[in-house]
Amino acid sequence: MKFPSESDFLEEFGIEPVEVDPTLALCRYIKKSNSSDVEIDVSFSAVMKSFQVVLRNSAQELVIISSELVKSIDLVRDGSGAGISVVFEICGAISEARVMFEPDVSCRWWILRNA
Repeated sequence: MKFPSESDFLEEFGIEPVEVDPTLALCRYIKKSNSSDVEIDVSFSAVMKSFQVVLRNSAQELVIISSELVKSIDLVRDGSGAGISVVFEICGAISEARVMFEPDVSCRWWILRNA
């Protein structure tokens, strides 16, 4: 399993961790939108093999998505921007999340069944 082990994993995006728990190998980051009141709260734990994304508008939580069975977390940079790609395995199906920090915050999450 490829999993970030450093609390400065998102330093490349100018994001410092707001929470670090070495006993769970947990890191949590918050990034505010450049163009609105939206912020994205991302956390992951290598011990629990889990990943969570919370999307907020001001103080109101709009979306919370969590998953265990994380297979990998990688930094990505392409024509659509920069962020992280997270791959999960759920009941034999592959699921992926792309959390973007540049040019602005966004999250896409999908599950593809095995044919």
